[in-house]
Amino acid sequence: MEKEPLYCAIDISKATLDVDGAALALPEQLGNDQAGYRRLIKAAKKYPGPVHFVFEASGPYHLGLALALWEAELPLSVLNPARVRFFAKAQGKAKTDPLDKQVIGAFARTMRPEPTPAPEPVFRELTELLQRRHGLVDCRVAEQNRLGQSHHSLIKGQISRLISQLTAQIEQIDQLVNKLVSSSAGLKAKVDQLCQIKGVGQLTAVTLLVTVPELGTLNRNRISRLVGLAPLNDDSGLQKKKRFIQGGRKVPRCALYMASLSASQHNPVLSAFYQRLLKAGKPKKVALTAVMRKLLICLNALLRQALEQKAFSGDFCSAKAPQ
Repeated sequence: MEKEPLYCAIDISKATLDVDGAALALPEQLGNDQAGYRRLIKAAKKYPGPVHFVFEASGPYHLGLALALWEAELPLSVLNPARVRFFAKAQGKAKTDPLDKQVIGAFARTMRPEPTPAPEPVFRELTELLQRRHGLVDCRVAEQNRLGQSHHSLIKGQISRLISQLTAQIEQIDQLVNKLVSSSAGLKAKVDQLCQIKGVGQLTAVTLLVTVPELGTLNRNRISRLVGLAPLNDDSGLQKKKRFIQGGRKVPRCALYMASLSASQHNPVLSAFYQRLLKAGKPKKVALTAVMRKLLICLNALLRQALEQKAFSGDFCSAKAPQ
């Protein structure tokens, strides 16, 4: 019988790791740096039983620790902060830094999360590039808005030059993304498969594959819930309220929004679907959200069909997942 793992909970901030590591003879706080990672790994390998590290996703702050643990071949689970927070609320616990690691540990012991697999190196690189691109695009939009509100010639000149620099940096990232996609036969095959649907460009396809690696392995309902495009009921007794979308992954949802704007105008099937909803009296925002969900389901089905037929080979070929 496999021995029960010791769940070592960690609350991560920019500079520190708050560790629930009494069983590993670790101090309560370590640095969020290579020295701190080495101490964690050394303590885990000295422990007589299996150790499973658990911590919340925290933007860029958890990535260094995750990479170090993956390299050391130690199991880890990157948890959804919302799920941990709801778990804490169910226990009637407030959110405080001293309690966070205890709540994370209790969540892991109760829910027994599956280990988070290490992503392919090219996926890690694409993730970082896409995050940077998203930040640059947001910054460019902000500067373009400021340009329209500025009247001083010096300020307008500075903003125009900055916009040009941001555009050049975005183009550099796009070129490198294209190069990375072309370097992987399996990834390029998947991107080409998704781009068969009119309205979906290469950047949208790459964003979906990187941020939703489950695409093509889940059924339509689960993939919609994962991205946050499944309409949820809000009924109570005799009250029947409007359904709404909630939660899910923001980045792929934004990518689908932009693709749906194009598809609702130029994709014959999705355009007809969009117009039918408008004629039925649906608000444009609701109709476009429905297009987003239908587009996601189409992409999921397209990729799933190709995976079942083993149309892909190389480093990105994945097995069929259960429903």
